[in-house]
Amino acid sequence: MTTENSKKQKVPEFIIPEEMKNINLSHESLKPLEPEIDIVSMMQKFKDILSNKDSDWTFQIAVINYLRRIFKFDKQVFNQFFYGAKFNLKIIEFIDSVRSSLAKNALVLLNEIFSEQINGEEKSNSNSLISLIKSTIPHLISKINSNKSFIKAESNMCLESIVKNMKFFEVLLTFLQLMNTKKTKDAELLVELSKKMIKNFGKEFFVQNSQFNELIKHIVSFYESHKDSNVKLSKDILNCFIEVMTKEEFDKKMEKCTKKEKENVKIILETKIAQPKKKTSSISSMHFRKDINERKKNFKLSKCNDAKGNKSVSIKIVAKGKDPVVIHSNGANLNDENAQKNY
Repeated sequence: MTTENSKKQKVPEFIIPEEMKNINLSHESLKPLEPEIDIVSMMQKFKDILSNKDSDWTFQIAVINYLRRIFKFDKQVFNQFFYGAKFNLKIIEFIDSVRSSLAKNALVLLNEIFSEQINGEEKSNSNSLISLIKSTIPHLISKINSNKSFIKAESNMCLESIVKNMKFFEVLLTFLQLMNTKKTKDAELLVELSKKMIKNFGKEFFVQNSQFNELIKHIVSFYESHKDSNVKLSKDILNCFIEVMTKEEFDKKMEKCTKKEKENVKIILETKIAQPKKKTSSISSMHFRKDINERKKNFKLSKCNDAKGNKSVSIKIVAKGKDPVVIHSNGANLNDENAQKNY
């Protein structure tokens, strides 16, 4: 797939076959490009399709499928055109397309990109990749709340792939920056993603990192924006750092932070988080009466005196290992229908 011969002679226009418009093309079914394909002609065709707002969406699907094939089998060519020709910006736009099939396929391509395990130390093309991730994350967070389950699922897979494979400091920083939102569910999701990424980075990454104070700055900013509601989430992240690094190493990294940041971190860590109250389920009288009747074999029926010494009828519910519960019928005859209703 060289471009030299293409420049020397005129080549026929690249024609997109119908099978490439398939909206459900699996990763396993992706094949290398045919040898006779001229890359320059093909990419020019893609550029025309993506730059035209009125392009048929099925052709846009085909472009995504071709990009998936190129990424799988020739990453050098992929990087040259995906980033160089700014195809990446259009793919991000497709995430928000009203056509859910187009949005889904854009997410599938992005997930395949993010599924390639890359460490922050690998500098080759890392700046373009980091920029792609940072631009994509807000769209993914938004789509997690989609009413279409397959869009939600694909978005979640993209985020999980980023956390697992894209070990860049800038990615974690982006999660922490985006936490400062009024949307509680989004903030909670970003906190969980941050915690997973912190654990994936491991101890040595943070011990050696010279920008640790930048992470603390955003956590403190998040806490200060809504202290009462954000203190638990802030504490969760800080405790995650301590769990990965140990308290002594964490305190040492905190030395570069400002006085105000240190004070806030101390407040957050010392704050006692109230445990949420357990919800108690209410039982309707009908269900209660049914339950009483079911367990009636264990009950003892007896007569006893009330506080004034008057005889009254009561039901003693004898539960094994527990004090008996007494339900008084106020002296009514047990054979009386109205009295029976009382218990």
